[in-house]
Amino acid sequence: MRVAFVHSSKDKRVVRLANHMVNLFEKGGWTVKVIEAGSDTAPVSLRPFDLIFVGSQVSSLWGGKISQEVVNFLQGARGMEGKKAVAYVRPNLFGTDKALKRLMSKMEAQGAFVIDFEALKGEREAEDLVKRHLK
Repeated sequence: MRVAFVHSSKDKRVVRLANHMVNLFEKGGWTVKVIEAGSDTAPVSLRPFDLIFVGSQVSSLWGGKISQEVVNFLQGARGMEGKKAVAYVRPNLFGTDKALKRLMSKMEAQGAFVIDFEALKGEREAEDLVKRHLK
């Protein structure tokens, strides 16, 4: 099984959570590719992957916005049609639910089936999220 992790590298807490989840998938025998949104200008094909994780920080206090790098990546990504996907955000004091809904909406606009979503405060929540998909 192959999994892709897409996230912005601007928020180090999101990067740490993604790295922790990547390690758990690798221990489970999955092939993992980490894709940092905003680091590559060419459109990326996600066709080879069975599961796609997309993570973002909540980038505004009140509006519940997600990272612009992640938005730009999703708009240019190819091959998300019909793929199972998981959305996660690093929560903020306000706007977390709205940001999570925006992220899922952007993923679904590209044809992905969002099968799970969560606001991850730390490694424990990240482990629970991964365990649900290691089956």
